[in-house]
Amino acid sequence: MNLLSGGGMGGADILALDISKALKKNGHAVIFGCPGDNALAPAAEAAGLRLFILDRQEITDFDALGSFIRFCRDEKVDIINAHHSRGRHFLAAARYLGLKSKTVFTRHCLCGGLPLLGLFLHNFAADLNIAVSRAVRKSLLVGGMLPGRVKTVYGGIDIERFENVPQALVEEARGKYARPGVFNIGIVGRFQEASLRTDKPSMKRHEVLFRALAGLKMDFNLLVLGPSDRRSLEIMMDLARYHGLDGEKITPCGFQADPSPFYKLMDINVLPSPREGLGLALIEAMAAGVPCIGADGGGIREIITDGRDGFLIRPGDSRQLAGKIGLLLNDAGLRAAFIEAGRKKARELFDIRENVGLLEDAFYGILPAR
Repeated sequence: MNLLSGGGMGGADILALDISKALKKNGHAVIFGCPGDNALAPAAEAAGLRLFILDRQEITDFDALGSFIRFCRDEKVDIINAHHSRGRHFLAAARYLGLKSKTVFTRHCLCGGLPLLGLFLHNFAADLNIAVSRAVRKSLLVGGMLPGRVKTVYGGIDIERFENVPQALVEEARGKYARPGVFNIGIVGRFQEASLRTDKPSMKRHEVLFRALAGLKMDFNLLVLGPSDRRSLEIMMDLARYHGLDGEKITPCGFQADPSPFYKLMDINVLPSPREGLGLALIEAMAAGVPCIGADGGGIREIITDGRDGFLIRPGDSRQLAGKIGLLLNDAGLRAAFIEAGRKKARELFDIRENVGLLEDAFYGILPAR
């Protein structure tokens, strides 16, 4: 069972679904455990995964623990892999009350330090911790995790899904969101409410990109995938205007359960966040054939090799970002070189089929011999 407690719009949820589908293809019986309103539940069901609905209230309501433990016992669930903090806490409590299934905690984010409860959960309540990048593993070890309790297995994507997008889907997205005759620049990621003050940045550092684009001389269209509710969109547009970017040059695309056609519209993809556990949006873009620019920090350093398959910029440096964007847009040869090298790296390091094989090995390593 892959157990989620999120809404289905984050990278952890998407990776958990891709892992579940890949494990099913490899012959395993896979259960997708999630809240009923998880945005990916329909896709999981369409992929033939069995759903186990554990609502958000229940995942913090320990009255639900008994039925969950009985379900896992009756269905002979060997391993439960939790992908969010609430799920980890729920599993730890279930273990205390008699859950026999092996527990795995997959960590998608950089750890800022584990409190005493966190140290107990990860070192003793979990049979194994999976870090989706070397940067995540390092942060966990610095936070106090025992080295033998954590393995690094890169998060990955379905490469074919992003390489070979049906042309009809691309043209549909192009007609709705792209501007003909100009460069289309993209940013993909959730947008959490930010202040116009510089001491409260947005989650993915949208403002860094807004400042960079505000001084760009050539015409362009900024495709923003992620923010979907009205309040978030209004705040995002206010933030862009505050940093000098003309709102007419922004095309909000909302949350897209399938972003693959949108990458085919982009001339450049940017992720300015310096604290990514990995950065799936960059991997998706590279697989789709989009040159990328990312902040020099966290797991992004493991995706982009600066100057070879993309550009890295100093975190928060809008002036440097503006220069790199201008350089790419003015040099078709450089864009082509980054596209070729990026596709190669995505296939070599981040193919979900290969990485799920490594996960299988890790899972078998904590199961008793049969």
